[in-house]
Amino acid sequence: MKKLLLLNLALCIGLISYTQQKPVVKPDAQKVAVSKFDKKLMSYADKVGVKEQVLSVKPAPNRGITGDPNVITIIEIGSSANAFGYGLSNGNATFVWADDDLHTVANTHRMGGDVGPPGQYSGDLAYDISTDQGITWTNQIKIYESNITSGQDNSDAARYPQGAIYNPPGNTDPNNAWVAFFAPNLDGSNGGSWGGYSYGVASIGDPEDTTKHLLSSDIPNGFYQGVPTAFHITQQGEAWMADAALIDSYLDYTGNIIFMHGVFNDDINDYEYEEFLAPATCEDAGSLKMAFSPDGQIGYVFWIDINQSIPFYDEDGWDYPLLFKTEDGGETWDSDLISVQLGGPGGIETIKYWLSDEQLNEYFEPGTWNRDEIIYSARWWNSDIAVDAGGNPHLITSVHVGWEDGGSLYIGIEPYTMGIFDIYSLDGGENIDQAVLLGTTKTYRGIFQPNDFTEYNRTGVSTTMDGTKMFFSWIDTQADGINENIAPDIFARGFDLVTNMLTEGESSGGSTNVTALSTGMWQSWSKAASYYVFTDNDDFIMPLVYQFLDPENVTNPIRFNYIQDFSFNIADFTLPSGNDPFPWVGIENQEMITAEVSQNYPNPFNNTSLISVKLEEPACLSLEVTNILGQKVYMEDRGYTGQHTVQFTLNADYFDPGIYFYTVRTGNQAVTRQMIVE
Repeated sequence: MKKLLLLNLALCIGLISYTQQKPVVKPDAQKVAVSKFDKKLMSYADKVGVKEQVLSVKPAPNRGITGDPNVITIIEIGSSANAFGYGLSNGNATFVWADDDLHTVANTHRMGGDVGPPGQYSGDLAYDISTDQGITWTNQIKIYESNITSGQDNSDAARYPQGAIYNPPGNTDPNNAWVAFFAPNLDGSNGGSWGGYSYGVASIGDPEDTTKHLLSSDIPNGFYQGVPTAFHITQQGEAWMADAALIDSYLDYTGNIIFMHGVFNDDINDYEYEEFLAPATCEDAGSLKMAFSPDGQIGYVFWIDINQSIPFYDEDGWDYPLLFKTEDGGETWDSDLISVQLGGPGGIETIKYWLSDEQLNEYFEPGTWNRDEIIYSARWWNSDIAVDAGGNPHLITSVHVGWEDGGSLYIGIEPYTMGIFDIYSLDGGENIDQAVLLGTTKTYRGIFQPNDFTEYNRTGVSTTMDGTKMFFSWIDTQADGINENIAPDIFARGFDLVTNMLTEGESSGGSTNVTALSTGMWQSWSKAASYYVFTDNDDFIMPLVYQFLDPENVTNPIRFNYIQDFSFNIADFTLPSGNDPFPWVGIENQEMITAEVSQNYPNPFNNTSLISVKLEEPACLSLEVTNILGQKVYMEDRGYTGQHTVQFTLNADYFDPGIYFYTVRTGNQAVTRQMIVE
């Protein structure tokens, strides 16, 4: 944990820095304008592809990559009328859902394309399913039929569906489980096209056994329904949906979050939902994500916005992560939002120091900046959440340097200066002040035609069902000569919360390129990851799906492609995270350590710093220092050392300013801590 003295010192330094001149941006710095919601695309997507009955998928242009199918196995599953089925710009996240107890995975989506009977309507919904951990599939099972005609579009035409598996407690037979879905529809009850909800379930054992429910906006009572982006089913079987109450769809935030809480009724084989409002004060809520702990008690709704709690950010209109929390399984939600400050005075040190001085001198005029004056911004379209066994939220998000009153992001003069981070807490969400760098990206967004359809990095987080391991994924184009995210691969990384170790890949920032040399290379568009992974002995299989689309016209039908066999093995977790261990891991893990290792003092330091090691028994002793990218920068081997206290002295002259991790090894044990060189 951070020492109180260090926190006070950092805060004092930050407050002094805050009064100084802001960094001076170089005139040739590359930037990109940002906005919270792309209303033009939302309006366009409402109308496109509603009545088409096209039965073939136009192939993507040949990019000269044939791929090696032996690297990973990619199989075609269902199809959809166009590329809008997975939501816009990563707005939605819950499409793929795996249940480890059932060995079952489902992919929920709109219908259309070349799978299924002719004449499919794109307002209908379907799911693809495998009950043997993704080996064999049954595709395009209709779960919802739109049949209320009203002008050009059916008023119950479903869009952006989300889906999850309900498994009755104690059940291990998928035939006794259900696929539940939730989607907006075009009933127009909240102005424009939006306002209706469509939801229901389908029996996995009997595909004909389905339910359908419609709910329109209740404007007099404040239920301004729009496009829900948060859907989750707890391991106890309770269903949750969260949506921002926005007047006239995506125009004006009312200050409330709409919740729908579903409890499965075994007598009618269906969810019974209660709809209610909960106040959440912020400037503008949107693209909500939500997740619950394995015991179903601690849950969070997560989005990125402003709530006037962080002056350093609020003054210039920069967004930051906000969380709405429950500690009693959703009975009550705390109206005091949790705010997460990324940079500036009091910001997260790992984020503030992850870029080198040389990289920051590419952004700003040298000598005009210090690290407590720099805004680091997260964006709503590149974020997701999971909750671990200790009730800690894990927020995956892309982090960028920003300036110009919340309106522009720096996108990198050199590649890989945009970071993908896991931002989390160690105390059940009270202080979200930990972060690990998962990888770096070369590109920020890809724009496709027609009408400038925009995609970003599609970040996602998956977890084991016991909440002890996290797996992160995103898409990025890293091919030479391409500066937009138009030819992406899928990247992934794992984090073992018991050992506090990360997987270590060869791609940027330590991630693993999942689709490299496969048939999905350079064309893994609109990736979706399951909230849960499959655990197979010491292997952790990540269910991943991507859309194979026509980048020259995203209104053409698409195919979904399932990655069948990408996994991390327990032996792949080899790199220390450098952060404090999770306190809920248990005493048995701590007892493995045979030495007491101090935090280096002073820390931060700009001269020398001492590390004390008290050996409980003689052992081989060594010290290793790595940078934030996991590269070894210093090594000192003391050999076999007797039972006494040993000191290592580190000289700041050996290191560039930044964050480092030092690991003290005693025999087969290791202790890792973080240090900062100024």
